[in-house]
Amino acid sequence: MLAHPDAVYIDEGVDFLDLGRYTTATARFGLATMLPRRAYTSEVFQRLEDEKIWTRDWVCIGTAPEIPNALDLLPYTIGHHAIHVQRQPDGSLVGRFNKAQHGGCRAVPAQCRTGKKTKCSYTSCGYSRDREVIGGENLMEMTPQMGQFLGAIPERLLPVRIKTCGPLIFANIDPTLEVEWHAAEPEWDNDFIRVAGHWQEHRANWKIAGAALVDAARSAEAGGGAINHVTARWHFPNLVLIRSRSAILAIVLQPTAMDQALWRLSFFVRSDLPAVSYDAALTRFAPLLKLAVAKATTRQAEVEAALAAEPTETSRAGWEFNQALVERIGRLHASYWNAPLMRA
Repeated sequence: MLAHPDAVYIDEGVDFLDLGRYTTATARFGLATMLPRRAYTSEVFQRLEDEKIWTRDWVCIGTAPEIPNALDLLPYTIGHHAIHVQRQPDGSLVGRFNKAQHGGCRAVPAQCRTGKKTKCSYTSCGYSRDREVIGGENLMEMTPQMGQFLGAIPERLLPVRIKTCGPLIFANIDPTLEVEWHAAEPEWDNDFIRVAGHWQEHRANWKIAGAALVDAARSAEAGGGAINHVTARWHFPNLVLIRSRSAILAIVLQPTAMDQALWRLSFFVRSDLPAVSYDAALTRFAPLLKLAVAKATTRQAEVEAALAAEPTETSRAGWEFNQALVERIGRLHASYWNAPLMRA
């Protein structure tokens, strides 16, 4: 899971562990640039994110209403680590690493190490695409899903720490959690209920997508911003919450390639809102999402076309995120290595 302490993260001559590479990105907003271009396009930087973010932070993986029934299971791949959260018969939630970490492969095939999530019949693999929620009725003994996710004795699987904030589910796979600092939980009003949800996938790095979503939600041109009573906040690392007076849109960002991300959307409305008003409450998010997609894909193209220098960081949300990311890169962590000990 966690890298050997001598691991390097160098791509095209750029050492991503050299904090000097981020000097311009950590400058004052207005003068700062984006991260080095390869941070949005490199498979090596994606592995660094796995080491410094996904295996360290509390990551939002979905919502409790998605698994309402006993034994329902929510799969999620954190970095390259395949986990799931399952609803227990008593209503509680349990997090575990999946039984089949490499699908049916003894080792990860070379074609699966490209940084792009692949479609595979063994959907629990940390290098393949997640499937949607699996109903408890499909996890009975001898089913393929049982073998891939739970095995014969789920209690023996490596546990995953989970916590909830309102309906949001967070997971943490850091074995040194007790000595790590973690950001405060997002605020949540329990008067909101989940009424809809779906996935979208767009060609933009997940970091660019997060900034685009916040910027779009704060834009009056798409019906957002304070003048329209719409607010947005990006909760590090992968949760964006967009709020109006009567509804909340929660977006869980999940990388599926260096230049591509899955947007897992969940729509919530006030519990006292009549059902006939749901569509009207949710419709105002449509132009915000359309604008966010346009901003994200355009920005991704600009980054890829930049040859001489990094583009200026024009998004305050993106700039704030970059400060947190660079701070994570600079942290020293305990490292683990699975090589056997030998006598010299």
